[in-house]
This record gives sequence, structure tokens and C-alpha cells, in this order.
Amino acid sequence: MSSAGMKAGDLFRADLARYYAQLPPGISRLRRLQLALRAEGVCAIGWYRFGQYLHNEASLPVRLLGELPYRIAEKWISYTAGIHLHPRTSIGPGFYIGHYGGIWISPLVRLGANCSVHQGVTIGVAGLRDPGRGGPQLGDRVWVGPNAVVTGQVRIGNGAVIGANSLVASNIPENGVAVGVPARVIGCSGSASLIRLAGEQDPPAAD
Repeated sequence: MSSAGMKAGDLFRADLARYYAQLPPGISRLRRLQLALRAEGVCAIGWYRFGQYLHNEASLPVRLLGELPYRIAEKWISYTAGIHLHPRTSIGPGFYIGHYGGIWISPLVRLGANCSVHQGVTIGVAGLRDPGRGGPQLGDRVWVGPNAVVTGQVRIGNGAVIGANSLVASNIPENGVAVGVPARVIGCSGSASLIRLAGEQDPPAAD
């Protein structure tokens, strides 16, 4: 799923669908929304999408009226939930934050669709900040484990897995499973068993 041409509201609905996919089937729509909105990650992502709306879609009067409340709430979320998402950061639909706290993602980063990050994750640019340099680029359905660091102009392929406490400073191939400091690829099973999307069945149990 590409984010090209998608509005901020559509992107956020796709984000919510990722959270809904973690809930038991059969509960009402209102109950699903209530449960999802209790998650600090949903609040942070929702406010990030609102920032995208202000910067990319809103009329000038709306932008001027909304900028100060947005900045105040952005700082509040950063301090209380420990989640830093800049509206210039390019994040595709279906973004999921598993647990809050200590998450920092640079404005120069690009994340594909249906990516998951967890507590303590840093994704940014190595060394001094240079606006002319790109940051890490993560493909679709990439799973980033707790306390992992992804740094530099690296490319992470679709379906890749970055293990907890890993330091990624080089490219990871599609469906690669990378662990360690520095991270090295130890397998190619990918993230299908870690990232559940709406409508997908659980993978069959091993015999």
C-alpha cells in the first residue's frame, strides 16, 4: 500500500486498522475505537497525522490557527509518552507503535507501509545533521524491536526484522532478520509472523 496521494485522515484510518487487528474479533466498532485510543502510540500517531494535515493540506487560515495548539500538544506527547514524530517524517499507512517510551524518529527518515516500532527505538542520521543527506529508508512491513538503533543512509528491505537491542548501520535485504551490535543478517524468514494485518490469518503452526 503506497501513501502517495493519501490524505492524512486516510493514513490515520490505516494506522487504526493495525491496532484493530490486535484486538479480539467480534467486538463492536465503538469498543474497538475506545480500546485503540487508550494506547499512547495511537495518540502520538494521530497527532503526527494532524501535523501532516496542517503542513500539507490545510488552508493558510487553518494552519495559522492550528499551529500553536499543535506545537504545544506535540511537546506534551514527546515529554509524557516519550514519542517524537516530526510531521516532515515520511511514514506510510498502517504505522504501529507497540509500546511507548524513548522513541525518536528523524525528519529525514522514510518508513513504508505497515511498519512496527517498539519502545526505545531510535531511527536517525549518523554524525552531524546535514539537510542534503538522506536518512534511513525502511521498506514496507518492517518490524523494529525494542531498543534498536537504525542510523545512517541505510536501506532496510520490505519485510525485514531488526531484533531487540540491535545497531543497524548497513543495508538489510528484503525479509532479512538482523540482530546484534553491529547487526548482521542471520536469516530470511521476514516479518510475516510478527506483523498481523487486518484480514490475515495466523500462520499455521509448525508440525
